[in-house]
Amino acid sequence: MVRGVLFDMDGLMFDTERLDLEAWEHAGRELGFPTDRQTLLFVRGMADADLANYLREAFGPKFDPVRSRQARLAYSNAWIQAHGMPVKPGLYVLLKELKKRGIPAALATSTSRSTAMGYLEKAGVKDDFAASVCGREVERTKPAPDVFQKAASLLGLEPSECMVLEDSPHGIAAACAAGCIPVMVPDLSQPDEELRAQCAAVVSSLEQVIALLDQF
Repeated sequence: MVRGVLFDMDGLMFDTERLDLEAWEHAGRELGFPTDRQTLLFVRGMADADLANYLREAFGPKFDPVRSRQARLAYSNAWIQAHGMPVKPGLYVLLKELKKRGIPAALATSTSRSTAMGYLEKAGVKDDFAASVCGREVERTKPAPDVFQKAASLLGLEPSECMVLEDSPHGIAAACAAGCIPVMVPDLSQPDEELRAQCAAVVSSLEQVIALLDQF
């Protein structure tokens, strides 16, 4: 039986992956480096340090990771300030069901703690998470298993007792490596057959996760 649920954040709980693509394109226009949407989709879930190294190669010498991050954060923060947090359908009902069943939730994200906690607070769900692991608080980031192993440990559980909810290939790979139960809720792109084979289940919304809680 599932005894804990580990949540990714961007693209899973909040519709921030689309916002991040817009922010990347804004940063590229502002700072003069080329952006490629397929590359940006591929790097979803990477931590900032790994992302910077990868994109230096992909986007060329005009790419400045520090200035790019500042431009992206400014764009995203302004959008959220104007429109509120773009909460994914089913998040509130799933968290309510987990609380009803006494199943603790933990956040396991590559996003920095300050940004992640700000997002949770804006969405009104900060108190729904018993534990959190953010950004570079683990030695290796996704697709390494560290973030999920640590999140499970903070809940006092074995990884095998935890369901992981993810939207990205890097996240699913990390969940598999950790020995968790990987469930994909696709966001910007659908999984191919190889990725589906790594998942215990693929569902179209967070609300559909509720039906899976008694199946594993």
